[in-house]
Amino acid sequence: MTTNINSLKINSLNTLKLFAVLGVLVCHTGLCPGFDLCARMVEILFVVSGFLMAYNHFNKQSSFSLIDGAKIVTQKLPRFYPIHLITFLLQLFFVATWYNKSLNYKFAIGTLNLSLQHAWFPKTEFTFNNVSWFLSALIFCYFITPALAGFIKQTKRLIIPFLSIFIIRFFVEYITRNQPNLINLDLHCNPFVQSLNYSLGYITGVYFLKNSKLTTYLQQKTSNIEYIFLQLLITIFYFLCCYYYNLFYRLFFVLLSLPLIYIFALNRGYFSKLSTLKPIKYLESLTLEIFMFHSFILYHVPTDINKPITYLIFLSLTLIVSITYNLIYRLIKKHIS
Repeated sequence: MTTNINSLKINSLNTLKLFAVLGVLVCHTGLCPGFDLCARMVEILFVVSGFLMAYNHFNKQSSFSLIDGAKIVTQKLPRFYPIHLITFLLQLFFVATWYNKSLNYKFAIGTLNLSLQHAWFPKTEFTFNNVSWFLSALIFCYFITPALAGFIKQTKRLIIPFLSIFIIRFFVEYITRNQPNLINLDLHCNPFVQSLNYSLGYITGVYFLKNSKLTTYLQQKTSNIEYIFLQLLITIFYFLCCYYYNLFYRLFFVLLSLPLIYIFALNRGYFSKLSTLKPIKYLESLTLEIFMFHSFILYHVPTDINKPITYLIFLSLTLIVSITYNLIYRLIKKHIS
């Protein structure tokens, strides 16, 4: 019997987000020098976020104003902002790069950072907690979501918004690469650029919701063995392209991530079973904490390829701090509610 797409709980994509965050850790510790793993994992995080936002909310979206976008941001901030503030303070008082700065610098750049606007400017995007730019960009993605949903609902065919976003995204990267004196947007951190990646994931999520012929075929016409083989083939192809075409257009890898995410979204195969395991589900709940704390811990506990124990210490401390924060956050949230 085929599972109804609209009632499917996509556990496997939450697990994919967890693995993407762990991929960022691997990249930051220098364990994968062959290609820009950080960029690829961040792209997957934004595309998955867009896909899941469409899957969970597109059919429930009834209004499409910027005010509605602000409401979504307001709903997300209680989860995002406390950890952003704590990691900012940790960097401010316990990292020499920042506590040695002048008071004027701390006030000016600190205010920009605390307001989550720092990712818009290349000179400030990595200030203080150098991964908090992600929240800055993700908040903007949530802000534009209702407008994006409205644009999609006004068009009869999904190919129109998809091609529109694709052309804008390609043009931005083309100009940035070839005429940086005209437009020089950071393709890794800039919220506008990442919102385009997010939007491509969102449109793919809407397509997934429509129970297309492709989805029906993958569900009804493929055996488990065939599906697992296809899943494995797409994953291997994706990483081979990442390795051998590392310097190619970033948009190319964003497009490659779409079928990867689509095939995992069907919740079939061994990866889907892995996502139901309690330890994995618990680690999924710590994804934000792991991502936000690891940079500070890595600064104080640097890893050394000649000392493998340093990687274990770094990972253990990251998990301990993440678990501790998550427990405290849940207790406070429960007490307040």
